[in-house]
Parts: sequence; C-alpha cells; structure tokens
Amino acid sequence: MNKGKKLLSERFYLTWAGEQMSWTVRMTLKMRDAVDGNLLHQAVESTRQRYPYYQVKLGMRKDGNGTEYFVYEDNSAPWVVNEGERLVRLISPESNNHLLAFCWWEDSIAIDFFHCLTDGTGAYNILRTLLYEYACRQYDATLSRERISLPKGIHAERILTPEGMSIANVRVAGDIISPAEWEDPAAQPKPDNLHPFPVPERPRCINLTTQAKTAVNEAVETVNILFEEQEMMKYVSSGDTSPATLVSLLLTRAIAHLHPDVAEGVPMVALAVNQRPALGCPQAGQTMAGALRLTLNNEMRGMDLELQQTIFRGMVALQSNEDNVIESFWQTQNTQDMFEKVPTLEGRHQAMVKAFSVVLSAATACVSYVGKANLGAAEQYVCEMYTEAYTPYALTIEMSAVGGTFCISWMQRFADDTYLDAFLDELHQIGITYRISTRHPMTVAPIADYRKEGGMI
Repeated sequence: MNKGKKLLSERFYLTWAGEQMSWTVRMTLKMRDAVDGNLLHQAVESTRQRYPYYQVKLGMRKDGNGTEYFVYEDNSAPWVVNEGERLVRLISPESNNHLLAFCWWEDSIAIDFFHCLTDGTGAYNILRTLLYEYACRQYDATLSRERISLPKGIHAERILTPEGMSIANVRVAGDIISPAEWEDPAAQPKPDNLHPFPVPERPRCINLTTQAKTAVNEAVETVNILFEEQEMMKYVSSGDTSPATLVSLLLTRAIAHLHPDVAEGVPMVALAVNQRPALGCPQAGQTMAGALRLTLNNEMRGMDLELQQTIFRGMVALQSNEDNVIESFWQTQNTQDMFEKVPTLEGRHQAMVKAFSVVLSAATACVSYVGKANLGAAEQYVCEMYTEAYTPYALTIEMSAVGGTFCISWMQRFADDTYLDAFLDELHQIGITYRISTRHPMTVAPIADYRKEGGMI
C-alpha cells in the first residue's frame, strides 16, 4: 500500500512544514449529546482498521546518489484518543508517531492531522466512518450506511423516511479496499496533449501581512460564524453560483471596501479546489487540493453584485477546466522536483522557507470548502462542524456544512475586527442572518521536528 515508496504528492507539505508552520488541520464535530469516551475509543479503533494506508509513520531514506527522501512505514500502534482539548504533537511519541490523532471533550469530537497525510476530502471519509461507528454504539446498532438527503425546509432532527435517504459512501472495516484509495497520482506519467485554457495575467494583489488597515498579530484567532444552510442555498440558487464562490466574492468585496486605493493592489482569494475529478482519481487518499485565484479586478469594483457573481463564476469555470487543473498539479510536482536538486531534506526545507514571501504575494486571503459533510445517517446526531487549519495568510476562511447549518471558521491575525465586520456587513446586505458562536485562539496540532535523522522514528 505505497509503504516504503518515495513520497511524491506529499512533498509540498513535507518540504515546507516546521515547528513554526505546522500545516496541520483540526476538524471538530459538535454533537447533540455528551460524548462517551469509551465508545469513542472503540469507534476510533474500528475506523483505524478501515484505513491501513493512514496507519503510517515517516521514514527517511537515501537513494544511490545519497539524496534524502521520505517514505511511509508501517505503524501498527493505535491512533491516540485524548480526553480534553489538549493538542497532541503529531509525528512524535505523543501520537504514537502517527500523522493524525483524536480528542474529545464534553459534546465535541476532533481529529487533528498533518496536511501531508491527506486533505479535507480524505478527512471527511475518516469522519464519516468514525461517526458511523460511534453512533452505532451510542444510539442505534442498526444504523444505515446512508446519508440524510432531506427536502428543502425539512431539518435533520425530523423523523426520516426511506424517501429522505440516499447513499453516502460510508466506509467501514471489512470493505474491499481499492488500490485507487492509496495509489499516488503523482507516480503516474504526466498526460500528453494537455490544452489548458489561457488564464489572464494576475495583477498585483493586496498583501494583508504588510498592507492591512489594522495591526497584524503573530497569533491567530478563530471566529466561528453560523447561519442556516437554507438561507445560503436559497441565495446561491437564485444567483446561479456556489457557496464557496459567493463567500470568496463577499470576502474580496469586503477587502476592496477597506482598500479603496487601487494602487495598493487588488483583493485576490486563493480558493481551494479538489483536483481528484480532473486527475481521474476520485478515491485518492492523498492531499489532492489545488487553488484557484479569484480576483476582484479594478474594473469590477463599481459593478453590482449580480454582475460580479457572473464574472466570478467565469473565473471558476476557466481555472477549474480539467486540463488547467491537471497542468497546475504537475506544475507543483515539477517545482518539488526542482527542490530535490538540494540533496538533504533540511536543505530543501530552508530553501522553501525562503520562498515564503513569494507565497504570501500570491493571494490576499484563502477560502476552503470541501463541500457538505454528508456524514451519513449518523449526521442527525451532529449539530455543528468546524475546521481550523494552519495557513501563512493573515486571513483564512474554512467552511463546513452539516445538519442544516453552515459553519464559517474565520481565522485572522488582526488585532481587531476591522475585516471581520466588513465581511459580516456583506453577509447582512444579501440577507443572510448569522451569529457568532465562539471565538478563541486558533487550535491546531504542533508537529515534531521530523527532518533530523536522529529525530526520525
């Protein structure tokens, strides 16, 4: 299952990450009832059996020329399940050297994972399995491996009928595991005859780490914003757009309002996109997330919202064309090949860290939305879902949708709410009623210093 083979798709995060830039993610399910820790331990162990390709630890090897590279090695130790919100250091004895861990407290269950292991799509698969295993033990041993798909206006807590159900692809131990889940697309040759659409040259964008209208902190605060899914879907349906595209547009509008001087640059959002469909690997478990660049160009500033939505939809359609996505994926692989001209892992890391300012200049902010959680029939026991992720940007939005509720995790490095208030005003102007549920220092797991050979497990 790819163990012992040179890691390829994982190289971007493996090369860049460090103790100051963990590139880790926390996904939190807020349950409708208090969590039973004993049952959760059992559910995690059953879930672990379903994902042998995530039962790994990092290993370091050298090729015939002495060039270092990473591999995954077998790790039969159990996944760690910690009681309380305390973060477990990943890739260390605290996590049994795994690249993911779990914790629980009161009514919440969280998964922490290193982004090189997988992305939001892969983590959703794990959470679907985990929630199913837990709900079977806590609530209903005959629970269906199907998801809730209710008519508009019908909430998840209502009694379900067969007409309100559809397949969710909840994976469980005992399934036949297809090689398509663990084979690395980057190990295949690049396709011939790609014809990506030409993309307009990107203008200089506003850099909020240096140009923000308020003080920028080193620490990151997470603000969780909730609103009804039906409100969002009603609006995006009428505007023929999507939740992620709409939120990206509203964010650029808010930033443009605070930066009226076009000489400063233009607001540009890096919108995460799932590369699996274009690459022909829908089941791939690796990190297969790329980014589209959505820009509120100067000529768009005076347009009405409807026209701006049309232009943003066009940007998404252009950049998410299959050949464009494939080309972008291979450009990333080619860049990592260039870094490998440096023979040591630590040397590559230092080289990539020096490129930090280049990355920051490539977008003003980041928006990520995996899509509806579709957690299966067990979704009825979940009321909220939050995603927090390390990011180098001063402003990042992670979106989740579960149980009829949209959850926006707004992660900011700002000393005040100047940008948050501007964004919330954009929501208000299109008629979306929101509430702020919590705010706290961003909570993502640290990682061990895994590049030093003496520190490798």
